[in-house]
Amino acid sequence: MTSAVSKTPLKAATWWEIPQSEYQERLGRIRASLESRKLDAIVLFHPVRIAYATGFFHLQSERPIAIVIPVEGEVGAIAPMLERVHISRTPTITHVRIYPEYPGTRHPLYEVGDLLKDMGLSGKRIGYDNDGHHDVLGYRGPNLSSILENPTERVLEVVDDLRLVKSENEVRLMQQSCMWGNLAHRRLQESIVIGGIELPIRLNVANETTTTLIKALGSSYKPLTSGRLGPVVVDFNVGAKTTIPHAIVATRGINRGDGITTYVNVDIGGYHSELERTMVVGEPSAEFIKNFQTMLDLQEVAFDSLKPGRTLAAAEADITRAAEELGISHLQTHHTGHGIGLEGKEAPFVDLGDERVIQEGMVLAIEPGFYVPGLAGFRHSETVVIREHGPEMLTYYPRDLESLVVCF
Repeated sequence: MTSAVSKTPLKAATWWEIPQSEYQERLGRIRASLESRKLDAIVLFHPVRIAYATGFFHLQSERPIAIVIPVEGEVGAIAPMLERVHISRTPTITHVRIYPEYPGTRHPLYEVGDLLKDMGLSGKRIGYDNDGHHDVLGYRGPNLSSILENPTERVLEVVDDLRLVKSENEVRLMQQSCMWGNLAHRRLQESIVIGGIELPIRLNVANETTTTLIKALGSSYKPLTSGRLGPVVVDFNVGAKTTIPHAIVATRGINRGDGITTYVNVDIGGYHSELERTMVVGEPSAEFIKNFQTMLDLQEVAFDSLKPGRTLAAAEADITRAAEELGISHLQTHHTGHGIGLEGKEAPFVDLGDERVIQEGMVLAIEPGFYVPGLAGFRHSETVVIREHGPEMLTYYPRDLESLVVCF
């Protein structure tokens, strides 16, 4: 007996990036959105929107970079000389005007007008995400709308609405992010010692995990949206600082009895996840145990509320009522969660003011925290993807108190 053997040739795959076919599909959807709005093209300045639409990831500087996506025809761009080689390697961008430098003898933003003329878009209706380059790193310049003869309007939805629901390729990268986040958090928990100082611990854990990650994933791996920070971000707060949700890192030693709130985020192919845990050094007090269980109860309400077809505002209303019933609403200082993907925090938001409908494929960080003065902050954060039945957990680090007690 002979067995059938497939003669279809194997195709090499780069596992840590979005495939080019998906970028082409995204451009098609952007063009359809432009057409429905009776726009002839869109100019994008924001580096994350540029990356999402075309696969061109770059470090934003004072030098303007913009891309033009027309309803029909090739995608154009302006870029400084120092990005010439970089942008030429992006298959989706095929018409590039290179300028020498910023500020230059002629302001680089005027290149956008020249590019539109090159592309046959003079006088056409143009949308944009921002009215010019961001005012970063000393940049100054004219508004885009002031230098164009074209009718223009700001349209954030053209790209941002597409980003609300993740593809399976995006979810796959975020699952990998969660896996490496799990390793980083395990190393963090094992590195916490009495007298240890926050800053060197977090830097050491990030460095060790980054080294392992690069060895494991190989040369095809790139931390596409982490810039100069590196692919693994590890942070934690100790003691009284845990009651400040976004506290600045300190350098005091760790003491027995301290509460600890953690944060881990890993860049895989430009995509992120969020893993946060509440821990305690040594034996927890009865008050700590009580509040820890309340935190878990509130997060379960959040999971139950996130069903496709409901609004995010309705889900937050359920969580708000539960917080009132649990007696901790006065200890809350932020909403329940936010979207996550190419940015560590992005739309949509689990918030009373976000009336968007929960959809399958949305990926959210769910973190309904509260903060008890004189005791600790209590906040777990899970990265979840919305499925037909509700949220599916992508993070999987232990959530129970027994597993999160740091013992010596």
